[in-house]
Amino acid sequence: MDQGLTDFLRDYVDALERGSAALFVGAGLSMAAGLPGWGKLLDGMARELGLDVGKEHDLVLVAQFYVNRHAGSRSHLESLVRRTFDREVMIPDNHRILARLPIGHVWTTNYDEILEGAWRQAGKAFDVKSKSRDLTTSDPDADAVLFKMHGTASQPSEIVLTKDDYELYPRSRPGFLDILGSDLTTRTFLFLGLSFTDPNLGHVLSTLRRSFEDGARRHYAILKRPSDPYDAQRFEHLVTDLHRYGIRALVVSEYGEITDVLRMLERRRAQRSVFVSGSFPEDGDEKERAFVTTIARGVGRLVGAKDLRLVTGLGRVVGSAAVTGLVEALDGRTAAAISRRLVVRPVREVVPPGASLEAWKRKSREDLLAQSGVMIVIGGLRQGVPAPGVLSEFEIAKTQRLVVLPIAATGHAAREIHEAMRADLAAHLPAEIDAASFEALGPETKDEAAILAAIERCLARLAT
Repeated sequence: MDQGLTDFLRDYVDALERGSAALFVGAGLSMAAGLPGWGKLLDGMARELGLDVGKEHDLVLVAQFYVNRHAGSRSHLESLVRRTFDREVMIPDNHRILARLPIGHVWTTNYDEILEGAWRQAGKAFDVKSKSRDLTTSDPDADAVLFKMHGTASQPSEIVLTKDDYELYPRSRPGFLDILGSDLTTRTFLFLGLSFTDPNLGHVLSTLRRSFEDGARRHYAILKRPSDPYDAQRFEHLVTDLHRYGIRALVVSEYGEITDVLRMLERRRAQRSVFVSGSFPEDGDEKERAFVTTIARGVGRLVGAKDLRLVTGLGRVVGSAAVTGLVEALDGRTAAAISRRLVVRPVREVVPPGASLEAWKRKSREDLLAQSGVMIVIGGLRQGVPAPGVLSEFEIAKTQRLVVLPIAATGHAAREIHEAMRADLAAHLPAEIDAASFEALGPETKDEAAILAAIERCLARLAT
């Protein structure tokens, strides 16, 4: 693996774990959703001015020329921004991956609301700051803060777009620059969708430079190398120059490689996360339910004791017991420390327009499993048969290459999955898990302590 990529995965995962990760998103990331970049957005205005947008390097000045031509009126410009960006679009994979990560502060110069949509799909909420007065309030229920430092399309009169807007920005929106400077000093940033040559990022770079006069905090950017030879040569100088601001660039040849890097990032963090899959009816056999509950609670305690993260859809028997065990193991930790070790996302039953219930449930499961490196299966009984949802999670886990540990003694879907894996262990188990440990999870093992000891051995080997 390239050393730059290795450093990025290590440093950014560490920031995610510590709650100090930040993200800065530019227009390039939204283009995957079919939204235009600045050049395309301003093309019609440039032609009306008798200019060729392809020859213009200062597009902010083009927007200013257009307003000047219309006697200072911004109405057409604002209408164009609303029509272009204030609409529903498909959420690209990059946004969906980012939304699943625990990023506390997200910054963007984009007007669109793709980030908000991605976070909603992930079951999370933003505290959106798009105007100066938004900075004086806070939403205690929000999962993250989104700083839309150039405004949002739904409020076009507030957007930052012309030369005037940028020149007056430090006076009209000082709070954004103050907070950005603080974040650049205390958080580790990932910059995505930015060229660092766009004039609308001038004040971002100057803020970076001011913040790092006494030593740069390391940040990262993922940049695509231009295909044109001259632009590629200039690009190399840009990558070197970014070091002045503490930014290390990961260079890719194709935009699809950005998604690959983000998936690697998610998988690297997921290696320390355990997804507990399973179910059992609350009115089911009392003795069997007690056994399933004890095992799930023990698994939760193991996850907590090993300082791993528990991911669950919070079923009423299996999921809640696992959470109880985790909290018991973390007794004495702060609420913030416990929350960093727990991801609870019930499979969504509310279906958006145009989507089928089954497709939506599968997407919910895919998003949950994508946050995990290990899947432990406990029970899995629904209406008298192996739970279809648990079996579906097993198929998704195989596709996403999770390590699956089914506790067959808890019966039902767990036993069915164990039998399927036992038939071809080489295809299902990684080298870290030996056959003896897997067999200890078989239907013959009824002792709770022996089952939990086998799970503990597997988790220990996977963590090394």
